[in-house]
Amino acid sequence: MTKQVRIPVPADGIELEGRVGVTPLSAVVAPPHPLYGGHLSNPVVGALCEGLARRGIGALAFNWRGVGASAGQRSGDPGVAAADYAAALAYVKASAASPLPWVAAGYSFGAATALSVAASDPSVREAVVVAPPIAMLASAPRFGAGACRVTVIAAAHDDFAPIEELRAAFAGVEGARIVIVEGADHFFSSGGLEVIAAAAGGV
Repeated sequence: MTKQVRIPVPADGIELEGRVGVTPLSAVVAPPHPLYGGHLSNPVVGALCEGLARRGIGALAFNWRGVGASAGQRSGDPGVAAADYAAALAYVKASAASPLPWVAAGYSFGAATALSVAASDPSVREAVVVAPPIAMLASAPRFGAGACRVTVIAAAHDDFAPIEELRAAFAGVEGARIVIVEGADHFFSSGGLEVIAAAAGGV
């Protein structure tokens, strides 16, 4: 069973639409690009939430501003996306009775945003991302040694996030794990959701 929530973004005076499943919350899952249909109901977002739940990790999935019931204007600006993600993470932190190992997760545009926020927030100890576009990783902050456990779930036939380029991008991240979804492309239209859920679940 899931519950709808409202996530304040105080600096901009808006609220975002969110959905939570199991509790306590300790993870945020971001959807794909808001200008190209990215929505919290995306099946890959659902697979990430399901996989995290298998480990007892409650996840908050949210819609970017201007998407669904989220207020504000849609934007593809990475800085705006980071502000939305940070607001969702603040909501998760505020919902916990005590500090937990926070987890940043996302798919495509949301994956790149999750990595950026995780790298700038030392309280985030794990990142689980699906198909982060290489073009968005060029200027992404780097993780310090042992600062964050990173799992990258990659489609075998992804023009936006080619496997070899992902391997090179994460070669300097200590302990980074890359899980390949065979037969899938960037949109996972041919399947692979169970592989994503299993990887998010730690398998």
